[in-house]
Amino acid sequence: MTIIPFPTQAREPLAFTIGARVDLRIGALASGVVRPRGDVENAFGFSNIARVLRNARMAWRERGLHAPLTLALPGPISAQLDADMLTEAAFDAGCTRQRLSFELSEQALVDGALNLADRLRAAGWGIVLRAAPTCLLPFGKHARTLFNELVIEAPNAPDPYLALEASDESALGQRLLAARGAGITLTAESVHGPAHARKLAIAGFERGGGPFAEAGLR
Repeated sequence: MTIIPFPTQAREPLAFTIGARVDLRIGALASGVVRPRGDVENAFGFSNIARVLRNARMAWRERGLHAPLTLALPGPISAQLDADMLTEAAFDAGCTRQRLSFELSEQALVDGALNLADRLRAAGWGIVLRAAPTCLLPFGKHARTLFNELVIEAPNAPDPYLALEASDESALGQRLLAARGAGITLTAESVHGPAHARKLAIAGFERGGGPFAEAGLR
């Protein structure tokens, strides 16, 4: 899903990529996903993350793109990150709550980062859940109010009626039903082409990344 590399000249903590997610119904760019590269301990210090976000915003604008950005937080250290630090770094980079969200993996939440997600949400940021294939967490009331967007590795050949029937007892089906009912944006991690995008849209997915999203920015 990484499609726009922005290598830096000397300091690896400032290297990053921006990936794209598009609206599956109309093909328009919906958001960009910023992923710092290099050693995560250094990349997610206050100064470096502020500079990465600032540079990402500038690179995005230079391409004439105005879709909101999402900062993907690394699973291994998410539980160690401080919500106040991330908030101040985002503000220092010129980001606003309307134009930036934070993405956390479900495994990171299981490993102790749930408090970080709660505090970022309380501070007014959008929270994106990068779901585990095995749906590790219950998707109850707390989850439905915490997350704005749910990113899932969708089936390669989805059933158009996926999770449309209450009788779908699978973990994925139940999660999709709960997310739809809560008005959470459903995003497919990887979309392979127009035909796959159409099937996913019929099945209820609103956004997608992967090769289909990459093609729109070439």
